[in-house]
Amino acid sequence: MEDALSYIQAVVNKSHSLVHAQNLVVKYRSKLSDLQTLALSEIIDQYCSYLLGIQQIRGFNEETICEKVRLLNRYYTFLHEKKYENIFTSQSKFRPTILEEFMFLLFQDYIAEIKRMYGDSDDRINSGAAKAYTNLYFSAANMSQFVASPQIKVNEKDQDFAIYRDMCIQVEGKTRIIKLPIVAVENETYVDKTMLDSIIATAEKIKQGNPYALFIVVTETYDVDFNVDPVYSQIDQIYVLRKSKRKDPYQEIDENVVLRLFNDVKEHIERPWSDVEGNLRTRGVIM
Repeated sequence: MEDALSYIQAVVNKSHSLVHAQNLVVKYRSKLSDLQTLALSEIIDQYCSYLLGIQQIRGFNEETICEKVRLLNRYYTFLHEKKYENIFTSQSKFRPTILEEFMFLLFQDYIAEIKRMYGDSDDRINSGAAKAYTNLYFSAANMSQFVASPQIKVNEKDQDFAIYRDMCIQVEGKTRIIKLPIVAVENETYVDKTMLDSIIATAEKIKQGNPYALFIVVTETYDVDFNVDPVYSQIDQIYVLRKSKRKDPYQEIDENVVLRLFNDVKEHIERPWSDVEGNLRTRGVIM
């Protein structure tokens, strides 16, 4: 276990995007029960094997994506069979960070390719958890301040995963870096109706800041009543990786859903986002 922990600590030092690895390191340094300590030693060994396997996979074709999903399923199945999924409190985000981190691992090679394709030698394009820009607004405490010097404020929203561009903006004479998402992802272990309402509100905020952004939900299971259709919202798609509800028997992550997720994101990034004249001349429509 010590060798595995040393490896995990080393990768955490290199990348802040490996949020599940960070979670394990924090837990190892925390005060745990005897049962949690025993469980964590086994989990760390299994996770190390999982991460080493994924890090050895290069590329983002169908075969490599499916291999990453198989490794993810092996790790999830270990936790499920050992009943370790809920051994830590929900506040510690042990389980949710698995999927959040997998999103980074899924897209890391493609992000490197984007940088090459679009000549991003300055590392302006990044991915991972981010405080994503939503909008600017004007603020004044009273009419006197409104007349003299109204302030410009920036709203941001924590995103579990995003593909974004760092941008420098001038706010009241000061330079500020914002993270402008072109893909924003809400990762969930499950989605119920209350959570869906909250996610819909987030989608609206993200799209206010960048109407060209793709906003998607990636969840293991889906517990919203089937009569509720989120098509009216600004959510572009909801991917249910286990194709099931929480109450259903245990199912593995479906490779085809992950493939569709990856391809949809790739297609969005590489397609034209705005071509009014081209659409008019070729198709007779504007959008």
